[in-house]
Amino acid sequence: MKAHSEKTGLFQKIKDLRKNGLVALLLLLTLLLVINFVLQGILMLVLKTSTPLHTPISGSMEPTLNVGDLLIIQGGVTGESLYAHAGDGDIIIYHDPRDYDGIPIVHRAVDKYQVNGTWYIVTKGDANSFVDDWSWYGFPRGGTYNVGGCPESYVIGKVIFSLPYLGGILSKFDEPMVNLGIFVLSLRHFLIIILLMLLAYLELAGSKEEIKETSRPEKPEKCVETTD
Repeated sequence: MKAHSEKTGLFQKIKDLRKNGLVALLLLLTLLLVINFVLQGILMLVLKTSTPLHTPISGSMEPTLNVGDLLIIQGGVTGESLYAHAGDGDIIIYHDPRDYDGIPIVHRAVDKYQVNGTWYIVTKGDANSFVDDWSWYGFPRGGTYNVGGCPESYVIGKVIFSLPYLGGILSKFDEPMVNLGIFVLSLRHFLIIILLMLLAYLELAGSKEEIKETSRPEKPEKCVETTD
């Protein structure tokens, strides 16, 4: 009887360890997903931009930046403060003149000029043969290259750091999956919901098991008669 009881107790401990380990893992994953939201909010405040993180989707800046790199963006820059020079100018991120609300462009500032008090930034991808010319979209020509640069109001910020290929992984979590009008649910949202549901289920199952154990009547011990 004693050996059986010890064996049952050992199995119960293993079961509890598995459950506690799973709960801890789910809590950790949920925490990491939530922390990423909080971190992005903090970065927005510190870096002074609504787009503190960005991932290139084309190879126009290779080999300096690659598709899937995670870029850290510093906002609050002005045309006057930007360093624009071929080869080593600031790498900036700016709204695409062809589609302002679309995916922004990440190119190097190679020149800049002023027209009527407004700075215009001439850009070029490191892998491209020619500079970008936005004069076709109503921006005045100027500078060394005599092309239309993007106005400083289009500039979101400049790249201050890059993490190779990490952006490609993280961006998958934020790809829209369901559009509910006001809210857009991404893979990250679904993962958090699923993890929270699993945690709730495990806690509920554990509570039921405890109630079941406490309500189970104890078996009376068998009396063994002894003869003199």
